Amino acid sequence: MTHFQEARAQEIDYHEKLYRETPLFEPGTWLAKPVSAVMELLRQFEPSERVDVLDLGCGIGRNSIPMAQLLQRQAGGSIVCVDLLPLAIERLEKYAEQYEVGDMIRTAAADVEHYEIDRHAFDYIVVCSCLEHVSTLAAFEAVVKRMMQGTRAGGTNALLINTEVTEYDLESGMEHPGMIELHLRTDETVLLLRELYADWDIVIERWMPQSIVEHKNGRAIEFKGRWLTFAARKRNEDREQSRHAEAIERLGGSARAAQTEIERVIFRAGAVSSQSSGRFFGCGSY
Repeated sequence: MTHFQEARAQEIDYHEKLYRETPLFEPGTWLAKPVSAVMELLRQFEPSERVDVLDLGCGIGRNSIPMAQLLQRQAGGSIVCVDLLPLAIERLEKYAEQYEVGDMIRTAAADVEHYEIDRHAFDYIVVCSCLEHVSTLAAFEAVVKRMMQGTRAGGTNALLINTEVTEYDLESGMEHPGMIELHLRTDETVLLLRELYADWDIVIERWMPQSIVEHKNGRAIEFKGRWLTFAARKRNEDREQSRHAEAIERLGGSARAAQTEIERVIFRAGAVSSQSSGRFFGCGSY
């Protein structure tokens, strides 16, 4: 069994046991409340604006349910929730009905590493405690690139990642590298994300020590690491590039007709650019 297979098996066992035994929003657990940065970034959208959300690695709805409740009080929207575990999706669907947001949520039991994201389909994409569970750094980059392609102009990606993970056995006093699929150094991950999002506006970049006591394989373990929060907003000028590409595709590759359409799009964009400004996204606290 490879390291990835062993770590994946342990993660599945841990999460399935947790989801069976621990209700959503249970006080004293990490399911007790949504991640504040996730909610703060969602609040930066205009209340009068519909927001379509993709929640990758959604679990049983720690972030999905509160996001749906917030959008329900505003202009509405949708949340597509994706998780590897069918059990998690089953529980999330029940909680969505319990909290009366079922009509806003669509679900998929799928491996995020291979999940296809439609281009320009979402305003807000969240991936929380998920990217450290893919198989390789190349897979990490591929998921992020699909997120970027799936984001509309002016939209936001929020990435929350456990880095430099170790596990401290509270009984033996031994500390060793955490049993996690992909070990990531904080500084290297930040540099990679800066490179990937070079053409976006970075709105949050921070990390902090994290420590959570868990029970794994019958032993009390202190899970330690650095909790990295990285968020970026897609610049609005990307909308014009998208419209150029759509014009070429729509006109069936006719070079002359496509060029004429593009010139019209550019002219219109220039006329309104001096009157328009993008949304400002402030940094929320974790």
